[in-house]
Amino acid sequence: MRQIFRSSLFAMALATVGLLMGSSNCSASIIQFAGELKPQIAGPPVPTGTGYSMAVVDTVARTLYFETQWSGLNSTVSATHIHAQGGVTPYTYPGGPNWAVALNMLASGSGFPTTASGSFSKNYSITDLGTTYVRQENGLPNTVTSFTTAERNLAFDNLVTYLGSGMAYFNIHTSGQNPGGSLANFFQVVPEPNSMAIMAVVL
Repeated sequence: MRQIFRSSLFAMALATVGLLMGSSNCSASIIQFAGELKPQIAGPPVPTGTGYSMAVVDTVARTLYFETQWSGLNSTVSATHIHAQGGVTPYTYPGGPNWAVALNMLASGSGFPTTASGSFSKNYSITDLGTTYVRQENGLPNTVTSFTTAERNLAFDNLVTYLGSGMAYFNIHTSGQNPGGSLANFFQVVPEPNSMAIMAVVL
């Protein structure tokens, strides 16, 4: 029953992104990604919970709309990010520290709930990209704290590539239980509306 619920939740997320795509005049500048939240590590302690996340990128406006929903975490939320890095093994979570933080969802004033169950959505721009991540993508020293528009755009373009190639993942960290990452998902490109109809029949 729990597996059926998870699959249904993820299918609903894909359908939602498909509707967003349909309302965006099917512009070639819009790319949709989605993923089903699952344990990032085996434990101990074993992570609990279900959910999904999705990202809708506008490569012309240089924006990323992010949405997530989760339930049943083993503790409250302590941090949550999209991590991204090039030159890594695709679709494989790092055995050590997480990759660089491309977007910090629990930034001050973001309004991200810290409850064991909840939902969140927000629009991001190139100015919201993580400092360490932008430095990483431009090969800049750690002393650099401000960036040109060109440097931020390069980091944004790379993030779009990483989202579609298994080199970017969203995760939720929990207090005291799985501080390094509890639930996580890599992203997959969401098919266009016509393909969505076929997927709905299969699911």
